[in-house]
Amino acid sequence: MSHQFADIAFPVPLNQLFTYEIPQSLRASAQEGVRAIAPFGRRTLTGFIVALRDEAPVEHVKKIYDILDDSPIFTPELIDLTAWVAQYYFASWGDVLKAAVPQGMNLESRRIIRRADVDAEKLAGDLASSAPLQARVLQALSSAPEITVRTLQQRTGIRSIYSVINSMAKHGFLEVTGEILPLRAKPKKERTILIDPQKRDLLINALNTTPKRQKVLQRILSEIIHQLDIAVDAEHHGALEIPLAQFLKITRGSTKTLEELSDRGFITLSEREVPREYDSVYHEEQHVYRLTEHQQSALERIVSALEAKIFSPFLLFGVTGSGKTQVYLEAVEKCLSMKRTAIVLVPEISLTTQIVERFRARFGSNVGVFHSRMSIGERYDTWRLAHQGKHKIVIGPRSAIFSPLPQLGLIIVDEEQDPAYKQFDSDPRYNARDVALKRGQLSQAAVILGSATPSIESFYNAENGKYQLLELPERIEVAQLPSVEIIDMRTEWKTSSTISSTQKGESMEPSRLSRQPRDQKSPFSQPYWGRVLSQRLREKIEDRLVKREGIILLQNRRGFAPFIECLDCGYVEMCVNCHVSLTYHAPQKHLRCHYCGFVKPVPTFCPRCGGYNMRFRGTGTQRVEDELEEFVPRSRMLRMDLDTTTRRGAHAEMLKKFSEGDIDILLGTQMVAKGLDFSRVTLVGVISAETQMLLPDFRSSERTFQLLTQVAGRAGRSALAGEVLIQTHQPDNPILKFVAEHNYREFYKFELEQRREVLYPPFARIVLIELKGEKEDKVATHAEFISDALKNNAKAIQVLGPAPAAIPKIRNRYRYHILVKSPREHDPNGKLLHELIQTAVTQYQNSKFGASRDVRLVIDVDPQGMM
Repeated sequence: MSHQFADIAFPVPLNQLFTYEIPQSLRASAQEGVRAIAPFGRRTLTGFIVALRDEAPVEHVKKIYDILDDSPIFTPELIDLTAWVAQYYFASWGDVLKAAVPQGMNLESRRIIRRADVDAEKLAGDLASSAPLQARVLQALSSAPEITVRTLQQRTGIRSIYSVINSMAKHGFLEVTGEILPLRAKPKKERTILIDPQKRDLLINALNTTPKRQKVLQRILSEIIHQLDIAVDAEHHGALEIPLAQFLKITRGSTKTLEELSDRGFITLSEREVPREYDSVYHEEQHVYRLTEHQQSALERIVSALEAKIFSPFLLFGVTGSGKTQVYLEAVEKCLSMKRTAIVLVPEISLTTQIVERFRARFGSNVGVFHSRMSIGERYDTWRLAHQGKHKIVIGPRSAIFSPLPQLGLIIVDEEQDPAYKQFDSDPRYNARDVALKRGQLSQAAVILGSATPSIESFYNAENGKYQLLELPERIEVAQLPSVEIIDMRTEWKTSSTISSTQKGESMEPSRLSRQPRDQKSPFSQPYWGRVLSQRLREKIEDRLVKREGIILLQNRRGFAPFIECLDCGYVEMCVNCHVSLTYHAPQKHLRCHYCGFVKPVPTFCPRCGGYNMRFRGTGTQRVEDELEEFVPRSRMLRMDLDTTTRRGAHAEMLKKFSEGDIDILLGTQMVAKGLDFSRVTLVGVISAETQMLLPDFRSSERTFQLLTQVAGRAGRSALAGEVLIQTHQPDNPILKFVAEHNYREFYKFELEQRREVLYPPFARIVLIELKGEKEDKVATHAEFISDALKNNAKAIQVLGPAPAAIPKIRNRYRYHILVKSPREHDPNGKLLHELIQTAVTQYQNSKFGASRDVRLVIDVDPQGMM
């Protein structure tokens, strides 16, 4: 019996379902997990049917327009998973479902604004004083009687455009209609020629009777017969299908001639689907490794869980170079042999090219890859092939956890500690690592969390029996962990400052700025302070260049200098939209904001005092590159950061050059610290260990230890001994001691005590509530309301704030934070915390503040950043 009504989740910021009537003609297609098109207010939206019912909760309900799928795109398991994500992370269920499918799979509508039958210019003049915003809208419509809302907003600069449009529509000045846009994600098709072997004699006869002057037709017929003969020799049976474009290229023919042959019944013109597949310029051959005793032991425990078909979470804790990837490969092979599938999560595909290529070398076309820089069509094809069961393995970043693989048996989360697994800039703000554990539970699958530097929470869970701990304490084969030397830059700074190149008549100005004689009034005509590279690191770089061994240098900051400062008055160039300093980028010779993208020229004098005594402060990758070019000008060097890897495939091309020995020095941000495995690298240099250490975030020590340990692990991954030099102005910091000793456990004990004292994870669950808007006083008032609502019901739960965020303004929006901490000893499953947040949010939404569009409320559960 077919159901009459459906509950639909829409990707809108409302945490509720909407019931629609299913027209009789669509009832056979209506199933849980399919997409449906339905009216939603004045718009038409794509939603997801999550439940069917025989009765509606209210009398009058709207009807569904259409259903997009013949069969569900979400299995019951994925419906349950997305429901849990929505509930746990305080997100809209529809937003979660939308995030679980590739971009472009949802039909979208847009609102079209049309000018009513009025004299727009006269009316605009009448409204200029009483309603200036409405006057601006009419002026924009005077030259274009029909326009989209987005274009109208761009032309008028009105942020609250919807309220203005709605008011004008009520007065009859405008007409608002909806328009459905075509699907952006659809199968790729190519035209083909179908040739029936039984028509060979007919084709030969046609060729023999074709006049010699019809050379194009003769070539086409000859090629068709030739292709049939090849097929016969290859024992091909059935119709032969040849891509039309390929055939026309061979014969230099025309589509019109083929259409004529089709009309005469000689061939059939058809089309077929062509899967778009991810490809990379970087490739690896498959290697056969013999597992070590520790690897074999870990694998056996994973295989036992796969055979038992029960949810089994593992923490695979192995030092850098211990062969975690090989354990992944063997575990996946065992999983596939049991007719089950696997998901492999990586922090970011473009930063983990090597692991992807190792899986592809081993499993070939069974591997589907999701990539942040793939086209919409490529991602859609990967998703569909996984849904159809043609891909048995899916590798990708956090969104790949929603891959629609049937018979899921294994989930691997590589570098489980990486903050990239947390969606932080838009809803739903989920952590893919934790969602992986929930999906493993729903699928009765094994889940492997792998890392050389596990998160404090994960190692705590392993120590307390929540996860099974698997250890790989040694590097594979003959490789040994590198030696680590801490360079005290305080003494180095004093030494290098006295050796100013200006004493030799040379400029210390960045070489990229200018090679020409400088104006003495230039703000940067004086030397910048000190050298970036210590004498010890310089000696080691020269040594490795002579030996033709690979060098990796880390400076986890883009640009040339993080800020410029006037030494006379202390003025620092700040972004006009954000409360952050502007970073100097040497190639473009401009200042840039890394939060909003604002750009401005470098000032020729101090805007505050008019002086010329301005200096670059701090060090970015471009400054390191500049000094290296002066120090070792003949070395072959590549800089790998966000500025140099924006082009698709750029990252893989750099890795290919470095792996083949075409590059001597690979310099970069944290990109060079993740997932690189090159036997020729024997030296790693860290330019400044403090880039993350001093951030106002309780995870800053952990992030520093993880980053330094990871980048140190790039050295000495073969018989060649590795060496790591870490430059710092805080050589006595205990974090650096743990890094130098490769001692994760001691770091873990140290950090655990720090967090126990101030009640941070793993001893508490935390939720960060952010309110942001253009007017600071409004944001502060809204934040006070929610804070009071929380504190009135908090009991054993701590509520801190509200207070301005560490970065109080981004993109012209002021930000206030409230931190809620719930001790695990009083609230072990987080139920009290969730109820407290939900109660406060409900009070806020039902108050006068909840109706305001001027302030946005963001709830971040288990935040990975506090800035």
